[in-house]
Amino acid sequence: MVNMIAHDELSALLEARLGEHYVAPPQVTTVDLIVSDRAEASRRFTFGWRIESAPIPRGDTHGAAARITLKRALLSAMLDDPTGFDPRSAAATALGGVRIDGAERLAAYWLQLLKRPSAMGRMALERAQRRAPAALETVPSLRVSGCSDTSLHAALADTLEASIPLVLRGMVSWPEVAWTLDDWRTQEGATVLRADPSSGLAQTVADFIDGFVAQHAPGAGAATYTEGCLLPPAWEARFCLPMLPARLFGSGQLWFGRASAAALVTRLHCDLANSFLAQLHGRKRVRLYAPAQERAVYAVDAFNTYRPCRVDVAAPDLTRFPRFADALGVDVMLEPGDLLVIPTGWFHCVWALDHVLSISRFADDVTAATLLDRTPSTSIASNTTRTG
Repeated sequence: MVNMIAHDELSALLEARLGEHYVAPPQVTTVDLIVSDRAEASRRFTFGWRIESAPIPRGDTHGAAARITLKRALLSAMLDDPTGFDPRSAAATALGGVRIDGAERLAAYWLQLLKRPSAMGRMALERAQRRAPAALETVPSLRVSGCSDTSLHAALADTLEASIPLVLRGMVSWPEVAWTLDDWRTQEGATVLRADPSSGLAQTVADFIDGFVAQHAPGAGAATYTEGCLLPPAWEARFCLPMLPARLFGSGQLWFGRASAAALVTRLHCDLANSFLAQLHGRKRVRLYAPAQERAVYAVDAFNTYRPCRVDVAAPDLTRFPRFADALGVDVMLEPGDLLVIPTGWFHCVWALDHVLSISRFADDVTAATLLDRTPSTSIASNTTRTG
């Protein structure tokens, strides 16, 4: 167990793991790792042409660009399980969770560099690249009204087998789809959604809605977007996806936040399982890129359950990322009540056109193939255009 090794060995292990897939940023910057219950294990990591670490200077008044605070047990768990750990998970929370101060993206990159894909995860991405078209001109859609469970399952089986995204219009019929933000505040205002990544304090539905009103610039305050936190336990059964077997999916994730204008609320990434994104409130614009475009979108090589990309789609730096100029994306608009199915390996990013609330669930390829009817359906192919 990593928890048993000496602090100098731990530092060397961290530097080696972080450095395996490291790509230097445009300028030198620093990240402080604070091990709250083992002060002597805390280190400052410098991101230059390579990653180096040193003890944090005593009496330091300037600090690093980002600070990550956690307990030794959680750090050990991350190093022991690079293919499975997720700082947002219940397991991480039980070990004290991760607190982030300062530059969140830089801290997220430090954490990302500790991750590694499993053999099954790599196989899932390779399978997606073989099946998926090189690009799409439009995302096919299906109006769910009047569909039987059998025909819907067949359509889903087809879209997942072919690795083609699909929008199911009017799929989500929960009463909450019709709620206003005032309704959410009245009915669910006291519901705790997550711990604030900076302060550790509980953030409620009311805190986020108040944040929509109080903050006017992206990143100006804490309670602005939940970043895919776990669905509150009391909401799990309440927000099961209709017409689909509950055992198909794992735990739900919540995406609740204010309108983002030109900035992304979810940066470009792909998941290593099939994603089902249910839109409850507001509109989202989602841009998708096929699995085969991993080089054009500068996908990061350190990942486990999801694979982020280095390029910012909303403001691409084509000097640093010239291949992105040739990336072929397709946009789809989600309205309240819609469900977007994103097959394994499809890169996607999200703009919030309004204040939004969405719930996502995931199903791996094997489970989906087992539980969905594979009777051929013509409802997908007739709406699909392949290019490339």
